[in-house]
Amino acid sequence: MSLTPDQETTALMGAVTAPATHDLMNVLAIINEHAGLLSDLLHLKGSGGLPPEQLEKSLAAVEAQVARGRELLARLNSLAHAPDPGPGGPADAGAALEEVVCLTRRRFHGRLTAPAPSATVQADPMKLRLLIFRLLEAARHPQQARETDITPTLGESTLALTFQGHDAMELPGALSALAQDLGGSLSHTHHTLCLTLKRG
Repeated sequence: MSLTPDQETTALMGAVTAPATHDLMNVLAIINEHAGLLSDLLHLKGSGGLPPEQLEKSLAAVEAQVARGRELLARLNSLAHAPDPGPGGPADAGAALEEVVCLTRRRFHGRLTAPAPSATVQADPMKLRLLIFRLLEAARHPQQARETDITPTLGESTLALTFQGHDAMELPGALSALAQDLGGSLSHTHHTLCLTLKRG
């Protein structure tokens, strides 16, 4: 059964936020674990002092998790505001790519091979994110055992996003139609999917 655009958007929000909130729970669990360890070390103070290497290790772990939590929350906030410009856009395709890759890392193991450049496109911001999500879904490793590389390439008037798959892939007709609806095009080779968007 095909979904309406509103249903697709609702499904996307759930599919993207679910793994991100799971990651945030892990962030809090790790911080809690290290807070407990630091508390134990403080109670041992009277028996010879606090081991500085253990303190440094725990503090570094907490700082890393705080940074990860901030990134996830910033991306979730960006996703929440993505519809603000309206269905006509504009949308920053580079920012949308980074956002979807970050929020679905747990599910798709996507990896940007280079920083995503800022590239304004006149397209529906939510449909753009939906297409990026579907391309990641199509290119991911079947057992999620390896990372899926995504390479952004900024041209004179275009932004190309190349998704490196792991097995032979076919070009789904629905995704081609969605790319065209965004003013872009979708092509593929044996193991790659390439979305080309017009900038401006």
